[in-house]
Amino acid sequence: MRTPTTDTTTEGFDLDAIASGKAEAAAAEAGDVIYELGGGVTIVPPSSSPSPSCPPPPHQQDDHNDVQEDPLAKSEEFKQKGNECFKQGNYLDAIDYYTDAIEACPGIKGEEILLLQQQHEEKEREKSNERYRRDTERKMSHLNIDRNRGSRSRSSSSAGGNVNVNANANTNDSIHDGAKNDSNNDDDDDNNNNKDNQQELDKDELAPKEFQPPIHPHGKQLAIYYSNKAASLMHLDDYSEALKCCNIAILVDSTYSKAYIRRMTCYEQRQEMELALADAKKALELNPKNVEIRKHVARLEKLEAERMEKLKTETMEKLKDIGNSILGNFGMSLDNFKAEKDPTTGSYSIKMV
Repeated sequence: MRTPTTDTTTEGFDLDAIASGKAEAAAAEAGDVIYELGGGVTIVPPSSSPSPSCPPPPHQQDDHNDVQEDPLAKSEEFKQKGNECFKQGNYLDAIDYYTDAIEACPGIKGEEILLLQQQHEEKEREKSNERYRRDTERKMSHLNIDRNRGSRSRSSSSAGGNVNVNANANTNDSIHDGAKNDSNNDDDDDNNNNKDNQQELDKDELAPKEFQPPIHPHGKQLAIYYSNKAASLMHLDDYSEALKCCNIAILVDSTYSKAYIRRMTCYEQRQEMELALADAKKALELNPKNVEIRKHVARLEKLEAERMEKLKTETMEKLKDIGNSILGNFGMSLDNFKAEKDPTTGSYSIKMV
């Protein structure tokens, strides 16, 4: 039996089949030449697709540029992981994931916003001190003007008592003094008008202003990340740090009711019932149909009323101790008096018994 062999020589190929003309030769050089076993030759024209080094066609470039990565993709991924840890009760890992979501979120960070708020509050305190200083100076200036007017009035009255001595001279002096006083009064009035105008300018320049945080491009999402972090911190009883996170959440999105409710809880844990009630009312204003928030408002209103009543009682006891220490010098005490509460106004009146 004969064993088949493979012939790799050019024998058997029809080399004359390749075009010999210039145009055909150029085509052969540009394309691929396939030598067939039957002796034929096939020329494959070059591919029309661009080489890898060439830029894609304009329409392909546009399509590529239109596909942009979501700037919050990483933050949302971290948030989802944090949510899973939160559901499992793994609050430490949840805090880490929510922190990563905050860091990955583009835009100004919460700590920077808090720093801006602190700087604003410091400026407001300086303005308040300046308003007090200028008001005090104006009051002292008005007081000095009134004293000068009174002094001139008394001097004029004393001069009027000496009319029997040189009446003509006194008459001339009185006319001169009267004109001088009128001139001084006009100057005083002008000074008062100038100071009143300056006071109006001061009101505009030194008027208290509420802090307006910079608008965050992803404020609503960032508020969720901070609020979720606060919820995790609250489960670990870290209410101070949770309160800070809630503050930032509200600064970047003042319409996020959950942040107010969580801050309400932080205030309540810190026994700051007045602030807790204010946050509950704000959350109810944002979400008036929420039954749970309405229950929080009713509960906190009751607690705040009890706190105020307790505060009044303690204040009355302290005043009673002070009164007894004074009346004891006269052989009396506040037991000789009776405090009666007005049910309408809630105020007290003291009557002797």
